[in-house]
Amino acid sequence: MSEVTSNWVSLCDSFYDKVELYSGVFSSITATSLVVSGQYGGPVISLDRGVVTIFTSSGEQISAWKWNNSPAVAAGLSDLEEALFVLEDGTVLIYSMFGMFKSTFSMGQEAKDIKILSAKIFPSHSGTGVAVLTTTHRFYLVSSTTEPRVRKLYDCGELPAPGGWTPLAYDRQSKLVVGRGNELVLLSHNDMSVLELQPDPSIGSQAKVVLVATSHSQTKLATVLDSGMVWLGTLARKLTSHQLEVVPTAVAWCGEEAVLLILDTGCALLLHTSGETETMFQPAPLAIVQECDGVRILSQGFHDLIHKVDTPVMEIYRIASMSPGSILLMASQAFSAKSHKADEYIRMISDTLSLAVSQCISAAGALFQPAHQKELMKAAKFGVAFLPGCSSDSFYQQCSTLKLLNCVRHYKVGMPLTITQLTSLSRPVLMDRLIARRLFPLALEISQFLKLSPGEGRSRVLAHWAIYKVETSNTEEAETARQVSSRLGLSSDISYSDIAEKAAECGKKQLAVQLLEHEVRADRQVPLLLKLGQGAPALRKAIYSGDTDLIYHVILALQEQHSTADFHMIMRQDTVGSKLYTLYCKQYSPAGLADWLQQEDDYGSMARQTFIESYNSGRLETRLAALVTAQEQFKRGREDFNLSIADETHRLLKYQASLEEKLGKPFLNLSLHDTMTRLLEEKEIKLADKLKSEFKISERKYLWLKVRAFGSSKQWGELSNLARGKKSPIGFGPFIDQCLQQGEKAQAVKFLPLLTMEERLNYTVKLDMLQEAADAAFSLRNMEALAALEVKAVNNFSLLETIAGYKMKIQSGR
Repeated sequence: MSEVTSNWVSLCDSFYDKVELYSGVFSSITATSLVVSGQYGGPVISLDRGVVTIFTSSGEQISAWKWNNSPAVAAGLSDLEEALFVLEDGTVLIYSMFGMFKSTFSMGQEAKDIKILSAKIFPSHSGTGVAVLTTTHRFYLVSSTTEPRVRKLYDCGELPAPGGWTPLAYDRQSKLVVGRGNELVLLSHNDMSVLELQPDPSIGSQAKVVLVATSHSQTKLATVLDSGMVWLGTLARKLTSHQLEVVPTAVAWCGEEAVLLILDTGCALLLHTSGETETMFQPAPLAIVQECDGVRILSQGFHDLIHKVDTPVMEIYRIASMSPGSILLMASQAFSAKSHKADEYIRMISDTLSLAVSQCISAAGALFQPAHQKELMKAAKFGVAFLPGCSSDSFYQQCSTLKLLNCVRHYKVGMPLTITQLTSLSRPVLMDRLIARRLFPLALEISQFLKLSPGEGRSRVLAHWAIYKVETSNTEEAETARQVSSRLGLSSDISYSDIAEKAAECGKKQLAVQLLEHEVRADRQVPLLLKLGQGAPALRKAIYSGDTDLIYHVILALQEQHSTADFHMIMRQDTVGSKLYTLYCKQYSPAGLADWLQQEDDYGSMARQTFIESYNSGRLETRLAALVTAQEQFKRGREDFNLSIADETHRLLKYQASLEEKLGKPFLNLSLHDTMTRLLEEKEIKLADKLKSEFKISERKYLWLKVRAFGSSKQWGELSNLARGKKSPIGFGPFIDQCLQQGEKAQAVKFLPLLTMEERLNYTVKLDMLQEAADAAFSLRNMEALAALEVKAVNNFSLLETIAGYKMKIQSGR
């Protein structure tokens, strides 16, 4: 236990511990370097002698590049772990942690013209913010570096100390707490308010605020005055103050209850909000990083963490502790030593064994040394054995968390996260940061260990690896495509189009095309193929997808990108594409269709289009000319049947025009049958006979037309004359049908003698001539028909007797 508590210091009713995260680190960084580090175990930036070097928190170099810009006033890391540099002219440069320039923006024209005194990079509600103080003592602020929008804050007058201010991201707004002399001012873009606080209450004091820091929750302030006075409080009240003999060079909150003050005397002071203090040895640090649960200190040779000891750890390891967790730990140690005391210890905490297990599990997560973690988890597992029915989910979840934390804390990775920081950061963000550092094998193993879904884990890691491979590979593009595809396989969770787009940005066009062959989503694949100038493959892929909207999108895009000749050449390569283009032109671009068909020498389609267009003209001459053109095109296309149709249509149209002129009635646009029917109804039988002869209408079809026309126009005499003529090829039933349609039963009866006996039976029933129907049924020896007639003649006794007699004769065979 002494190993755990050896560096503990007591403040108020709490303990604080100084943990050595890494040793033998940062020895190459000089004291004159500009050094900053990101929160949550982020990278370390060093700018010295014209060289920028990025380290992990364990001192492993990530990258280095030459600094060719003007001097940097401040540096920092974004929430995406990008390196940010604020230059003296207000320019903000953003690099990846591997030195790749990403973007830049300016903090305004005034900052550019008159330079800046100081700048600070801070976490905001919308990502990462930047605030600067110009030489005219005006503040400018950007709340998000991804969407920079510069805002000028309210003027607060001249400031005696250019470093005595800090950003305050509170209530989804970015403000500044500024030390103006011996008072604190809260600035926003349109307002200034003097806080009712007195960091130095001495009467007539001329002390000036030189340092200001806010806690992680943004609810507490720490201010340092040039008189050595340190003041802690909130925006509304004082918590404590402490007078020092020297002015601290840096201040940072250690959690929410204490601040760490760095002194230039080779030591540091830990000041609690209760007023208690503790001095500890601390060489001049290169940088200090305020975390959500403590402070990391980077110095030449060491990287330490000062944090508040968690309650479960304190209860288990403090001197003479009799907490359930402490006793369970002793029981586990006794059991390992095969001592009978293990049973006595378990009996002591039998009523609080569940609490003891919980304390050991929680304490294991708060410690850094794997040996101590194993000792506590072993004790927890020992205690679970005496709790029947106890769920072990929390135990295995903590094992998983500890394995993850120990993995990323390893010096090769260099992310010294605490369990509190991991919870605040979240595991998906941790995965993002591992990917950003190009630790792809580790990220892949962790995603599989945590059993993340492919979209969040394996597929996402492999996709980022592929993009990195594409960007940095110097091998043949075909070999690179093969390596990427063999590693990634075919999965809808991996977007080959994103990888191909990155390859295109790097100038590797053929690699992009080869990668797109593996894209399974046509809506992502086809547009990029078009962008890469691969028109024919894009059209082919769109057709394979079966998405007509996508196909038409490709066709129209190709039409815009290429000359008419080249476009037609591309379309000619695919039958389906050419048909769809033809269909599109039919609906929206007749002129384009004519050009396309002419280029293809498709005379048949040209003729059909001309034939259709002939009906769209209101002038007879234009229509006739179009039909003549269609005939010529059908002839060149060797479509004889369609040629005859066009010829007949042309002749019919001319004949209809002459009929209109002669008879003064409308005939245009009628079909041949309708034209003949109208002539017969108008008693122009000779003209109808002429039309029949000219268009070679068969006798049977012409007789049908006459019967219908004479019936609808009630030309009963003509109909009778027609029936008395030569034998009817259609029978005489249609004659009676026409009479019945017009309600002329008397006319219909005239045609009964001309019918066959079967027809006479049916039509006499239709005419309600039941006696004649019975006679016909008897002649046909049709018992079923006689039975049906009996039903109809239910009240006709004489007919019933007749039917009965017929049935008897049929049954007797007479």
